[in-house]
Amino acid sequence: MICKRNAAFKPALILLCALLFLSTSCQPGNDGPDPQPAGRFSLEELQADFSRLRSVLESNHPDPHRYESAADLGALFDSAYASLRDGMNEAEFYRVVAPLVVRFHCGHTQLRHSSAFYNALAAGGRVLPLGIYLDDGRAFVDADYGSGSGIRLGSEVLAIDNEPMAGIVARMTAGISADARNESLKVLRLNREFYLHYLFWHGDAPSFALQLKNPADGAESLLQVAARPDAQVSQAAAARFPWTSDLRITSEDGLAVLTVPTFVAGQNPNYRAFFTEAFRGLNEGGVERLIIDIRGNGGGDPDVSAALIAHLVDRPFIYFKKGIGYPHLFAATDPDPVHFPGRVVVLIDGGCFSTSGHFCALVRHLGLATLVGETGGGTFRCHDNSFETVLANTGLRLRVARTTFEAAVPDQDVSPGFRPDVRVYPGINDVLAGRDVQMEAARVKCRQEG
Repeated sequence: MICKRNAAFKPALILLCALLFLSTSCQPGNDGPDPQPAGRFSLEELQADFSRLRSVLESNHPDPHRYESAADLGALFDSAYASLRDGMNEAEFYRVVAPLVVRFHCGHTQLRHSSAFYNALAAGGRVLPLGIYLDDGRAFVDADYGSGSGIRLGSEVLAIDNEPMAGIVARMTAGISADARNESLKVLRLNREFYLHYLFWHGDAPSFALQLKNPADGAESLLQVAARPDAQVSQAAAARFPWTSDLRITSEDGLAVLTVPTFVAGQNPNYRAFFTEAFRGLNEGGVERLIIDIRGNGGGDPDVSAALIAHLVDRPFIYFKKGIGYPHLFAATDPDPVHFPGRVVVLIDGGCFSTSGHFCALVRHLGLATLVGETGGGTFRCHDNSFETVLANTGLRLRVARTTFEAAVPDQDVSPGFRPDVRVYPGINDVLAGRDVQMEAARVKCRQEG
């Protein structure tokens, strides 16, 4: 993820918050109580914030009409503007404007609630205390965050409060920013924080009526689930998905796994030395098969990505063909003296975004690896050099990209995101059993190619 740092236009890369979903509608979700119900705004205040948001987007984003015509985008804005009404609160206004930001089809251009909203949520907001997993267009309960309901994990959720899940998911995905027409990033975020995005679009509620299907016999039932404090649920959810930024490598039976959870240089400042030592150790140990796991890698510094590629190539390569800063990456980068000549598989998923998309595009273009997993959240093209604007009245925070960055690969249709060579998406039974079927598939593929 790339942003301008100083007057010399040498970009730094940042890791954006994970609170960033396919509906074509800009209508808000069902109105209900929200964590900040007292903050009501006049129509004039809402119109001023709306106009500011539109102006910042239209005057700064470098590629607004790749996926939406100017006429269609203008019509969406005009319709949403006309839907504003006196007395809306922040959450209601967010539901009107967030889908507009998403229609710029840019994962670095995103809208977040105000600091006051999140403070109120942490202090006493209530959410659905369940993990929901999307699998082939269906929704399943994959975790219970203290609901006390006795719900059976693996139950299919058909509806919540009488609304079918298809409509619920469509509304939420309409408010999550992603590059191009990528859906895998949106699904990943819902799989991790469904409870939070449900709150964004449906508000605070004391309980939720779930229509369920039993996984054993298909019997349908209705279950009332009481809401729980967001602080409790978010802590339990975070414990399910532990994350560390540390680079690490393991090796067993002639196959190594190099985990690269981020390309942010500041989180692994000794990355060059780490890569050199790791690859030297593989070569000296006779390891000929390598899995590079970048699942969940949201991007970072292209220098880190280029340094990793340099250990895999046997000829000079060019990293960027479009962007600002990093002049050395627009020229040829030589292979690193510590070259890994073995077989390589790269593991990807919807969380692979920004610089990870550039990395995957170059790895494929240069013929360096087979890619296994789920469609990546990034591609050879992304937009960054972002800045943030806080809307004066509602406090919503708008981040807008200003520069296009493209890896030095041939232009191609990247609408769906970066597709793997071998697609592996965990099913609900895999999730409940704790099976890493993507890693299993990567190991099989890596050994086959040897």
